[in-house]
Order: sequence, then structure tokens, then C-alpha cells
Amino acid sequence: MKKLIVLIVLLVTANSYCQDYTILHINSSWNSKNDFKDLSKIKGARIVKVLLEDQKPSIRNQIKSVPTIFIYKDNHVIGRWDGGISLKISISYNEIQDLINSSKINYRRQTTE
Repeated sequence: MKKLIVLIVLLVTANSYCQDYTILHINSSWNSKNDFKDLSKIKGARIVKVLLEDQKPSIRNQIKSVPTIFIYKDNHVIGRWDGGISLKISISYNEIQDLINSSKINYRRQTTE
């Protein structure tokens, strides 16, 4: 019985840490008031927040406005939102969640065909 409980806990833990979706939130310290506040509400993705000034020049040169949010699925970008002239992301967390959910459905369909 003890081994079964340990196995169940191990499987649940492994499943919760094996997320193939990553949300990368890039902002600058001077614009921290415009961080995308609802990232913690998104389910099924690992959240990574970084400051632009802490990145290599090659990465800094690719970012034209902050904040910027990337969604990665297996190291491929499947979504991107930029702050633009307003310096804030103007979408709801539901739009990001919908992209993750629909991408999971499409991935399952492809693997079962």
C-alpha cells in the first residue's frame, strides 16, 4: 500500500512538472507597473518572467517594445503579444488560455491520426 501511494504521488508530481507550454514575459524594470498581472491565472503552462536589461544583446535587439509575451510549445513560438506604444499588453488572460487550450486539442488530434 505504501509503495502504491508513493507511486501515485510520484506520477502526479511528474505530470504537474511536465508541461510543454511556456509563457515568457519580458518587461523592463522602468515599466514594471505595466507587467501583465493575470499570468498566474493561466493553467497548463510554465510562467517565466525576465527583465529585458538582464538579457544578452542578441535578445534585447529582437524586442522592440515592452512588455512582450511569448508562448512556446516544445520550443516553438505559437503566440506573441507586444505592448506597443501603450507599453502594456491589452489582451485578457482568457485569450492566452484559449490559445493554449486550442493548441492542446490540435496536438492531440495530430497524434491520434
